[in-house]
Amino acid sequence: MLDEIIRQSLLFIGTFAANLFASVSGGGAGFVQFPLLILLGLPFASALGSHKVAVVFLGIGALTKQRRMHGQFIFDRQVALIMTVLCIPAVISGSLIIVKVPTQQAEIILGGITVAAGIYSLLKKGFGSKCIETRSLMRTLLGTLCMITVGMFSGSLSSGAGLFATLTLVGIFGLDLKSAILHTMVFVATIWNAVGAVTIGMVAPIHWQWIPTMIIATLMGSYIGTSLLIKMPVRGVKVIFSLVAILSGFTLIYTALR
Repeated sequence: MLDEIIRQSLLFIGTFAANLFASVSGGGAGFVQFPLLILLGLPFASALGSHKVAVVFLGIGALTKQRRMHGQFIFDRQVALIMTVLCIPAVISGSLIIVKVPTQQAEIILGGITVAAGIYSLLKKGFGSKCIETRSLMRTLLGTLCMITVGMFSGSLSSGAGLFATLTLVGIFGLDLKSAILHTMVFVATIWNAVGAVTIGMVAPIHWQWIPTMIIATLMGSYIGTSLLIKMPVRGVKVIFSLVAILSGFTLIYTALR
């Protein structure tokens, strides 16, 4: 009984902190929450599915806080269509692949790209400071291809998908950083992870005993984190996003090589 209380307490603290920072930076919850579930004793596939169930509520908490402070959130319709109709099949494919073949090489590559992306966003002047007014066909096609690839990573490796989605939304689709993060919270955290959780849940068990604790911690973390995101200047959000990306990339490489 005491052991279970300790596990639940550690799980709550880790989940809360992970989703608090994810709400401000646009991703990175999986780098803390997913390994924590494995550390607490869950098998790989079960930990991945349980993580995805909980992270669904990251987007719900973020959107709830945003609407209370600023009213209805205005989505980019083109981006919303791409991230649902075209990316959901990629999420399903990735979810089916990972329960069979975890790939160390992919994690190392993803970690390296994440570090590079973090350094780029930190050094790039004006990164995410404003939306572009017009989006060319080339930007749309390139962004769609990148987002579908991110969808497969979301379904398989889980960690890093939110950061890459945010980077794609800013760097290619041309959204400002705050808007990109909120799009990521809704589509990647909520919709993609819900699809991934259902897909993985059909082939691997979800650890439902821990889900209520994780949901409460996720909602609290995302609610508070979104409040900070809305109030924080873009420069501050950019620094946090970049640092989380760099640290997350090194963490992914370390865990893959361990």
